[in-house]
Amino acid sequence: MKKLSVCLLMLAFMAGCANNQATESEYDHESRDGVSFINNDLDRTEDNDTLDRTFSGDQNPNFINFDGKRLDNQDDINQARKVVAAHEGLRPGAVWINGEDMWVTAYRKGDMTHQEKLEAQAQLHKDLIRALPTYHIEVKIQEDRT
Repeated sequence: MKKLSVCLLMLAFMAGCANNQATESEYDHESRDGVSFINNDLDRTEDNDTLDRTFSGDQNPNFINFDGKRLDNQDDINQARKVVAAHEGLRPGAVWINGEDMWVTAYRKGDMTHQEKLEAQAQLHKDLIRALPTYHIEVKIQEDRT
């Protein structure tokens, strides 16, 4: 009985490891004699969602820039500072960008009441959203004590 069960077990292992030539060609039909099949047909449907077709070069800062212009946040920071400087009595301070978030600090000479501070922050926030709609902007106005 032991010999029969060992023999059946060995037969099962050998059947599982068998190399079936009929089904092997079904799975590697894109390789002919070790050379991969190359197709330049751009209208094929299986590769329509590749990275080349769905992303532009500006979406990932790690892509190489070929147009010679720097891809950084400095243009957006300068635009935010221009918006702050356009407000009467405000001086631009620190502008921080982290992903989709932008923090803008502005300084105003003199003392402000809490209500004046809230109104100035709301107006500046509204103008910054108009100028830079791609960011979630947080505005902080502080009294300039220098």
